[in-house]
Amino acid sequence: MKESFLLALRAFMRGRVALLLLVAVGLIHWLMPDFVRSDGTASGILEMHVRIVPGFAAAVILLTVLSTSCGMFARERELKRLSLTLVRPASAWGVVCGKWLATTVLAAAAIALSSVLVLAMPPALPGQAGVPPCRHHYEPTLPPPAVVAGHILGGYLRDPATPEAVRKAPKRAVLALLTTKEMDRYDVVKPGETMVWPFDVPRLKRQMEEGAELTLRVRFSTQFELRTPVAGILTLGDMSAVVSNSTQAVIEIPLARTGKGDGVPSPLNLTFANTGRSAVMIRPRRDLVVLAPADSFAWNLLRSQIEVWSLAAMLAAYGLFLSAALSRPVALFTALVSLAVVLMAPSVVAQFPDEFNASFADRFGLWLSRAVQSATHSVSAPSPITDLATGRAIEGAELLRTLAGNVLLLPGMLLSLAAFIVRRKPFADG
Repeated sequence: MKESFLLALRAFMRGRVALLLLVAVGLIHWLMPDFVRSDGTASGILEMHVRIVPGFAAAVILLTVLSTSCGMFARERELKRLSLTLVRPASAWGVVCGKWLATTVLAAAAIALSSVLVLAMPPALPGQAGVPPCRHHYEPTLPPPAVVAGHILGGYLRDPATPEAVRKAPKRAVLALLTTKEMDRYDVVKPGETMVWPFDVPRLKRQMEEGAELTLRVRFSTQFELRTPVAGILTLGDMSAVVSNSTQAVIEIPLARTGKGDGVPSPLNLTFANTGRSAVMIRPRRDLVVLAPADSFAWNLLRSQIEVWSLAAMLAAYGLFLSAALSRPVALFTALVSLAVVLMAPSVVAQFPDEFNASFADRFGLWLSRAVQSATHSVSAPSPITDLATGRAIEGAELLRTLAGNVLLLPGMLLSLAAFIVRRKPFADG
């Protein structure tokens, strides 16, 4: 493994792959800020700067890793050198892992340079020094959407008025549709009514007991999506805020202490008392977030870049697997097409959840998208650049899940398959 690792690193140096990648990252951070456009506010400038500059650098790094790994075995096979490597006292697993480690080291060096340049060349923020700290995002502690969908389906099946078509429909398809609908379910709060949502999060309770300053991010809607004045009182434990705004906009409302000194109740709930004249609608799973102070932008940058590196590690393993079996052009084409499918699968599932009135081809495409999304959740779920740009703190638990999937589980499977193919393909071709 060590010899394969060193040989691959020297190949990156001789072929100037490492040099060109580092130069490209430097040029991106030097030139791209001149093309950034925003709304002129400090938060808008920061968000666009992060999305465009380190975001574009991350995309270049990931594509370089994928394209390089797709040609590593294919190139050696074309030059008739792979068989010579394998007849030496070196295992195929060691050869594959050595090349993978070298590729991940290359990605880590480029990502580290990008991180240093982000901190060394921050955007010019009007009326603000440096960059704002990141914040924890706490969402309502509601039952999982799949559990709620199961209860709804059970109620449908017990109801005599339920159409026979629904009863005979595949249970899996109905559950998938109801789960998607649950994510966009609205709670309607009529004038004079009060709605309650649970926020029973231990870390949030601790921060409230420590006196942390909290902010509520909320979006109000109406039945016909018209702009309507909203008036009401939001209460979270011993903190509250008065709402006087219009719908159709995401607003952030600072929560102030009421001075009652009752402490943090258990369970902790967020309540909204509608004191206006119009009914308002809120999607609890999408429109309610409590923001609490986290650590610094630099630490969140580190966590986001670790997630980017984990994606690079997974792409390197996938590229080596394809390179072990295919020629470089075919491997690269397959990698890019499959990567596009993985990135599009969540959008397809979210936008086309109803498969009952669809054609067979559409149903098959939706089924395939769900299968791809389930199998590659660790790849499609993380959004490190978006989280960094919006100030959302990447939590330790989700970072560990990403590392487990993208650095251990998926690469382990792909590298094992690559080693199996590499050991047999050169001699089979001969």
